[in-house]
Amino acid sequence: MKKISLLFSAILLSLSLASCADSTGTNVSSTAKFTYNADEIAPNTVEDVVNATYDSVVSVKSVINSYSYSSGSGTFIGYDEDLNLSYVLTCYHVIDGGASYSITLSDLETSLPAQLVGGDPANDIALLSVEGLDYTYATIPEESSLRLGSQIVAIGNPLGTLPGSVTSGYISYLDRPVVSEDYRTMSLIQTDASINQGNSGGAMFDMLGRIVGVVNAKYVDEGVEGLGFAIPIEDAMAVVNSVLDTAKYDGSTWSTKGYYVGAYEFGFSLTDAASFFGSSYVVVSGVSNNSTTSGYNSFMLYDEVRAVSITKQDGSTIDISFTNSQSLLQQLYNSNLTIGDSLSFTIVRNRVESTVEFSICQFIPQ
Repeated sequence: MKKISLLFSAILLSLSLASCADSTGTNVSSTAKFTYNADEIAPNTVEDVVNATYDSVVSVKSVINSYSYSSGSGTFIGYDEDLNLSYVLTCYHVIDGGASYSITLSDLETSLPAQLVGGDPANDIALLSVEGLDYTYATIPEESSLRLGSQIVAIGNPLGTLPGSVTSGYISYLDRPVVSEDYRTMSLIQTDASINQGNSGGAMFDMLGRIVGVVNAKYVDEGVEGLGFAIPIEDAMAVVNSVLDTAKYDGSTWSTKGYYVGAYEFGFSLTDAASFFGSSYVVVSGVSNNSTTSGYNSFMLYDEVRAVSITKQDGSTIDISFTNSQSLLQQLYNSNLTIGDSLSFTIVRNRVESTVEFSICQFIPQ
């Protein structure tokens, strides 16, 4: 399996923040509406598909602070008449770390403030909401008909500066296992359509004008072209439905962000450091202040990781053998961790060895 790069156009990305505080509000999943359609829309050329779907795709901007932001794409996929809200599907890495969000419609002039409904980093899916109902919504297939060689159309915002760009190509592979930059393995649609930074979150349409994928990655290497990837729409909608089941709206804001049930995020990041003697060791390079991340408030920057073990809920234990941060993270993500499992880290902090223990907990976005 090849490691791929998630696509984003950004100056700086930061850790997602969240709160475990109890919130009041109204769950909204029962009132959300999506269009599932197999044959009422029947384009059969790229031009037909673009005419039928173009206005459903938007540009997404995530403002991190006064001097940094990330840009990507998104797609209107549904609405809620009772709340007067419309929902925009995008990739989690497009909005990760954002303090505020906005979308720009296909006319390239109308910009609207957006709120984060919720999402799941592991599946790289996020959902935004904007006020109003007068938008074009993508049609979702009841069952994917994609096959090897199927033609598709991708619409997005390459480089974060070329919104509304249309490309077309073919399905090169289905259910391709790929490893992302944070060492998670995802099962994605592979395509030869031109995919670039900023396309993330944009729509992949079949030749019936139905959204079949969410563009999220490309393979980046010298001399490599035509290796783009998208999240299957059925996987994306599983996250969307879970997000709407868990999100609460208080009449003006999302008082509780929606989340994918059973998903977790580590409250730390790791890297390799070199010693004076030429060897390397694993250190903590970042910590989260999201109290729903696993290991929240357990580590400090530059803690040295000496040993790691997992205790599953059935009492079985797994000792992780690692030589660098990459091998450690790969093994952690491939250990089928579930909510309630426990991790034990032997660390060295200020030349003193100690043990840090914590449980895997449900992750909730900020």
